[in-house]
Amino acid sequence: MKEILREHEAAVRQAGQALAEIGKELASGHIEAALAQLAATPQKYPEWDELDQATADIAAVIRDREGMLAVQQILGDLAGTIINGALRAAQI
Repeated sequence: MKEILREHEAAVRQAGQALAEIGKELASGHIEAALAQLAATPQKYPEWDELDQATADIAAVIRDREGMLAVQQILGDLAGTIINGALRAAQI
């Protein structure tokens, strides 16, 4: 995940700056200004398309890891079943 964020460092920095600006408006109680700024932000930072791609890349990595863990769990269960069966058969 860190690697993907580093690859898109400029977009990540700009996103942080935009969030800080919007947060400043919200902290000041300027809700309408914050919402207007939020609506204008994607046009101000076209690099956010890169950030969207980085987010998709991170989601794909997480899905791949979850899938890999599920496969490992299933294979571990199967191996355990086979070993237990062999041990029981040897005791008979």
